[in-house]
Amino acid sequence: MFNTKTILFLIICLQALALSQSVYVPLEFQAAYEDGTRSLDGKPGADYWQNHSDYKISAKLDPVTGMLTGSASIIYYNSSPDTLDKLVLRLYPNIYKRDAMRDFPFKTDDDQMGMVLQSISVGKKTFDPKTDTSLENTGTNLVIKNITINPGKQTTINVNWEFKIPRENGIRMGQYDSTVFFIAYWYPQIAVYDDIDGWDMTEYTGNAEFYNDFNNYDIKISVPNNYCVWAAGELQNPEELFAPRILSKYAEANTSFKTVNIISEQDHSSGSSVFNSSAETNTWHFTAKGIPDFTFGTAANYIWDGRLADTGGKKVFVSSAYKPSSISYYEVCDITAKTVELASKDLPGIMFPYPKITVFDGKGGMESPMMVNMNSGEQRIWTVHTVVHEVMHTYFPFYMGTNERKYAWMDEGWTQMLSEYIQYEIDKTIDFRARNVKRYLDYSGQFDEVPMMYPSNQIRGEMYGNHAYFRPANAYNMMRDFMGDAAFKKALQEFMKRWNGRHPTPYDFFFTFEDVSDDDLGWFYEPWFFKQGFPDLAIDSVIAKDDLLKMALTKEGDLPIPIALTVKFKDGSVKRAYRTASVWKNEDEESVWIEMETESKPVLIELGSQYIPDADSTNNFWYFK
Repeated sequence: MFNTKTILFLIICLQALALSQSVYVPLEFQAAYEDGTRSLDGKPGADYWQNHSDYKISAKLDPVTGMLTGSASIIYYNSSPDTLDKLVLRLYPNIYKRDAMRDFPFKTDDDQMGMVLQSISVGKKTFDPKTDTSLENTGTNLVIKNITINPGKQTTINVNWEFKIPRENGIRMGQYDSTVFFIAYWYPQIAVYDDIDGWDMTEYTGNAEFYNDFNNYDIKISVPNNYCVWAAGELQNPEELFAPRILSKYAEANTSFKTVNIISEQDHSSGSSVFNSSAETNTWHFTAKGIPDFTFGTAANYIWDGRLADTGGKKVFVSSAYKPSSISYYEVCDITAKTVELASKDLPGIMFPYPKITVFDGKGGMESPMMVNMNSGEQRIWTVHTVVHEVMHTYFPFYMGTNERKYAWMDEGWTQMLSEYIQYEIDKTIDFRARNVKRYLDYSGQFDEVPMMYPSNQIRGEMYGNHAYFRPANAYNMMRDFMGDAAFKKALQEFMKRWNGRHPTPYDFFFTFEDVSDDDLGWFYEPWFFKQGFPDLAIDSVIAKDDLLKMALTKEGDLPIPIALTVKFKDGSVKRAYRTASVWKNEDEESVWIEMETESKPVLIELGSQYIPDADSTNNFWYFK
């Protein structure tokens, strides 16, 4: 006789088998469906769980020495059904040690020691960071063994540390001049323990970035009294910090839909301090709930602009902090507000999840919850491009909790695609959707172009950009095309509704879109996400008879793409025909015939569009004699 558990197991196996005939489902994912943590319709399972932490950190930054010292009390909550016999701490600054593994050539400072732990305890156990054999340092990970955290229980980790902030050569953070710092990857962080892989043991080697739990932060940062701090979370003590005139403008900015110059260049040069205290240091207190990371920027003599963005449902405080010489930053606050508004109202059409966001004049272009680290540029279009892209990361990975280390295309790819439309709305100098097609074609079909389902942390060099950004952005755009705008938006919003604040995998995305659309999308998923290949269509043959034109199109490449035909006639008229990528839904279909009524003699047929990647354009033309 079969009991209920046996019947349920058989049903799951049969469903997994049916799905695996469409796309490959690895064993650890099948185990998650069997355990009930995830569902084959793309929803979190009835037994879904995830862990989290409360971080209480006090840090001090010395701009003269470049040293950051910190102490943290971390409460870690084990919501899993497993008894944990170890903890994994990420010590990100160890990437700067001379012997560290890195994904690219790197010149390290001679005095760089990485993160130096001064003391550490877990529960009632105290460990000697230098000699204790229960501590295993694997690079940027510290494994703490010989501990026990039972299911449903919690433990407290106390740790003191210091590290020297890298100068010039920092990866996504660093000291940019004598008074400008952006601080990220800076505190001992508990790695993710999830239902798919258990502990995330991925080392931080430079390329692959985020995979964090949703945590609560209570952070105090001490800096010299002429420095301002901008950070994730909301500032708890502005009255203690700012002089009355600055506090008044800060309050105004929090109620205005026009940019307010909270701290101006004149404020710094007037002889009156912008700060309230005459002590040597000020302590800035920030709190944040349910975010996956905490970063901050600090500088002396920076300008600070702020205003509200109107999302249509709530008010979001946006701001920018920058050098007086960074002319391109004068508009950044308004660009940020426009991005927040468009993202909330259009695509993805999900209300901006954070109460604030700040763009900091630092280096490169780097996102973190409620913060963007971005240098000043010379051309407006590239300022728009970077602001929009980094702000849109608020949704992927921060709102959605995706594992960028394994599936970078679920983070960078979605951000790249969603940003294209906002970037073009704000500045039409460059059509980034068309640009992403060209960038993808730079790599498409090459030997080392691996499938998107290949782990991102195993990919090096330029191909990482194609894997994470360009190929997925094109794939998502084609899905939007063949599903239709409304159906695509509905599926995307449902995916985000189901999985925000959690840890979705590619299969949760695949199955949710199938569930919402009530359609089998394996014909598209398999070639675009699971296989190597390239897109290439060709005009195979043409029959022009009487007033009818018949055109045969063949799929020479492996990837299904749309058909866009432009027919030019002798009288100067033009006709067009279009089919979405779903025209290739029948895998046995080797060619597609398209008919067109004609009123004049055709002279040329052109196949393709700036929005359709096609690896070989030489077979895209048909000339009539």
